[in-house]
Amino acid sequence: MTPREREVLELIARGRNRQYVAEKLVISEGTAKTHIKRIYAKLGIHSREELLDLVQGRS
Repeated sequence: MTPREREVLELIARGRNRQYVAEKLVISEGTAKTHIKRIYAKLGIHSREELLDLVQGRS
């Protein structure tokens, strides 16, 4: 995972939405969306709920 993807992951794991991520990291919402899609693909997940379960150690 790239350093930027890790930044996005941290924000998403804290429950932030794509718009917040874009504003916080000074990127477009489209770029934030692309980062999120790549993070999901690399982690083998398909939703925010799966991400939160993964981060919180739930199966």
